[in-house]
Amino acid sequence: MYKDFIHIFVLSCKTATFLIEKRLHQKLSLIEALQLNLHLSICKLCKSYEHKTKIMDKTMRIIAKNKQHLSVFSQEELEEKKIKIKEQVINKKKKESQ
Repeated sequence: MYKDFIHIFVLSCKTATFLIEKRLHQKLSLIEALQLNLHLSICKLCKSYEHKTKIMDKTMRIIAKNKQHLSVFSQEELEEKKIKIKEQVINKKKKESQ
């Protein structure tokens, strides 16, 4: 019965998890924030999901930030590769036009 109350008057767990994810990337509307907070105050499973999602998001942001500093190629190597690719395209076009 308690579960039915949550789904009828507050939010379904499906909608709550969507809003949890949405909140990581953008600000929720006032109504969405109120509904989500009410749902989280009642539903332990969604509260746990929110906690795990925050940890995962923080971890992924740290990994992404660290990977930006770890490039496979130096800037000079990237420029050299761009030049070689342009030369290959030009040579291919020359061969096709002959």
